[in-house]
Amino acid sequence: MERKGFSNRRLAKYSEVSPGTIDNLVVGRTQSVNRGRTAELICEALDVPIDVYFVPEISSSDKRINKHQRTA
Repeated sequence: MERKGFSNRRLAKYSEVSPGTIDNLVVGRTQSVNRGRTAELICEALDVPIDVYFVPEISSSDKRINKHQRTA
């Protein structure tokens, strides 16, 4: 984020989520996002491939694809 000049608040605005969502992702309190589009926007803003930070997971309950943050 620093390399691309994004604060948590600016990345949140770009990604259409609350600043708290970005804060939680950054510190590891949250490891997933509710919408795949959010993951796409975060990676677009940071100019990284989506599979660097997120891996798709298929929910067994509704078969939607959820994007989960990689923990590396």
